[in-house]
Amino acid sequence: MSYEDTIEHLLDELGCLDLLLREHLGNRHEELPRSELGLADRLQSGASHTPPGSTQLVVPPRIRDELDRYRGAIEEERTAAVDSGVELRLQTLVDAFDLTRQHLDVLLLALFPDIDPAGAELFSELHNDASKQRPTVSLVADLFSTTPATFLTATDLFGQGSPLSEYRLLVLEPPEGAGRAGSKLDYSLRVDDRIYAFLLDHGTVDVGLRSPSPTQSSGAAESFVTESTADATLDDLLVEDDTYSTLASLRDSGETGRRLYFYGPQGSGPRRAAEALCDDETYLQIHLPTVLEAGALDIVVREAALQARPVVLADADDVTKATTGGAQSLTSIIERFDPVVADVFLLGESSWTPAGTTRQVVDALVGFDRPTIPLRRRFWRTHADSLPDDLDAEHMASTFDLTLGQMESALAAANTLAGDDELTAEHVREGCRAQSSSQLAELAQHITPSVTREEVILRERTDQKLDQLQAHISNRGRIYDDWGFRDTDKSTGVVALFKGKPGTGKTMAAEALANEVGMHIYKIDLSSVVSKYIGETEENLEQIFKAAEQSNAILLFDEADSVFGDRAEVSDATDRYANAEVNYLLQRIETYDGVILLTTNYASNIDEAFTRRINHTIRFENPKEETRETIWEAAFPDGTPTDGIDAEWLAQFDLSGGEIASLAKRIAVEAASCGADSIQMKHAVRVLERDYRDSGRVVRKSEFEPYADALVEPAQESESRRRNRR
Repeated sequence: MSYEDTIEHLLDELGCLDLLLREHLGNRHEELPRSELGLADRLQSGASHTPPGSTQLVVPPRIRDELDRYRGAIEEERTAAVDSGVELRLQTLVDAFDLTRQHLDVLLLALFPDIDPAGAELFSELHNDASKQRPTVSLVADLFSTTPATFLTATDLFGQGSPLSEYRLLVLEPPEGAGRAGSKLDYSLRVDDRIYAFLLDHGTVDVGLRSPSPTQSSGAAESFVTESTADATLDDLLVEDDTYSTLASLRDSGETGRRLYFYGPQGSGPRRAAEALCDDETYLQIHLPTVLEAGALDIVVREAALQARPVVLADADDVTKATTGGAQSLTSIIERFDPVVADVFLLGESSWTPAGTTRQVVDALVGFDRPTIPLRRRFWRTHADSLPDDLDAEHMASTFDLTLGQMESALAAANTLAGDDELTAEHVREGCRAQSSSQLAELAQHITPSVTREEVILRERTDQKLDQLQAHISNRGRIYDDWGFRDTDKSTGVVALFKGKPGTGKTMAAEALANEVGMHIYKIDLSSVVSKYIGETEENLEQIFKAAEQSNAILLFDEADSVFGDRAEVSDATDRYANAEVNYLLQRIETYDGVILLTTNYASNIDEAFTRRINHTIRFENPKEETRETIWEAAFPDGTPTDGIDAEWLAQFDLSGGEIASLAKRIAVEAASCGADSIQMKHAVRVLERDYRDSGRVVRKSEFEPYADALVEPAQESESRRRNRR
């Protein structure tokens, strides 16, 4: 014979208690119960305190043999049921929380009146009070004690430190109306609602865990514990071969009850790896910081032990960052999960090593890195069927340093952006940009590229070098991984120097490049970075680089010679710390995997050590005359009223593209100030003439032919402007 379910087992155990309590009830007049002795009488015996394990339910001699036979039969059926795989939930409690027979007897006493009305009647009679239908601390201690000393020891069975108390299997309630000030001996014992539901197989996860505080109602929105389905496999991960092999060994070992710490950047794979090792089971997902803040760790551990399912503790490394003196160590938290027989996964972003213990706290520490370019390329090629035909996997992998989770989110965002329209490459790039960190926006100026490469008119040699730079950015995977240059370089970063005088198109070319490769571009305000205080410049730069690593953006250092300049001969502490700033930058650039653009008007001032680390140096010069003509033709926006503007004549002046753009605006202002309805050559000539005079050059009419008639003497110009103001 064996039990078929928990209820049969439970009823037999309660039957033993019924027999025992009725015998005690029959003997109640034979001697004064110890609970009715005065405190002095209890302590006068001088008996020493005995350990709880030596305290047993007192069995009157008349029923001892009968009770032994009854319990022997229960044990035989219990053993047979367990051996045949029947789940007996009382036994689950015993195993999970390391309960002794005495603990189990206390639990059954508290449960009796909730299962059988006869139990409530028996307790009322034992108390000689119809209103007391539950066992009290005093009554239970009486049932376990034969001396005053064992009476005190019996209370330890459900006192502080007992598993019944530690895991909240029991609830002690003060008498009605007495409040917390009443005697603890008069407190009644009740099985916690979750344990009651568990024993009777009612519900799944503890409803008390769905509130921010274990004392709040179950109607609160936040949930400490979420039941999740593990639907991932190891093949879903985007990890290197050695990491895959480690995980496969853990999966195939057949072991359980392990404590595993997985860490890496968000979306890099720790959570998915945990799901894969759960082997298609449901698991309990727990946000550890929230649980600790609410003081709910005990009931969470209890729930995990009851469910006997894998547990995933999210943001576990937040515990290691706590600075308060009362913060629990991660090691102690892991040890609190000892009752949980299933695997417990701890997830974090940073690595962690157990300290302060010689015990093996975790069975494996597995780190997850951001996927390399070849792994990212594999992702984009795997999803090629659902992507636009013109989306290049090599370009996407080389340009956007995203985790697996971020790439999946990028695709979802791209489809949302597309809506009912056809998905385009720009939708996908925008989805990728949306996954990048926004921290850099707090440290630098975000530039929205407003021009394309076709719109930036440069000298042919400059344009060719920009093509090479763009190809370098878009093909880093092929260059560094497929062709082996990763073995010789410390990073896959790209550093380019744009040099030339103001207005030659350096910043505009940077914008156009960002537009072409689909990346954000952030301009670093060096005036806010460089500090006169020792060490502060390095701190500011480190903030920028750390944020940039998560941003998938181009860093644009404008007027870079102010930071990347020559190191000085050390003559004082200021020189020494200034050189330290340059040395820091040299080291940081060597390990940075992103794209850095430096612009300078004074290339000769750039430290030679930096120039050795620059992959591309591109000179920006004033455009040639035919190019200047093209720039003048496009200088006035569509819709601007112009009349006879001679772009070919204007192109003879050796100006940069930036200077031409500035002059075009000033020519428009000149026309407006004269009250003209359109912009004419006379307005252009006057602005050019004024520029000549302001720069100290001599104005020769021959240089302005055939428009020299538009030249105005300074006195005439002043008089003309006075008339226009009237």
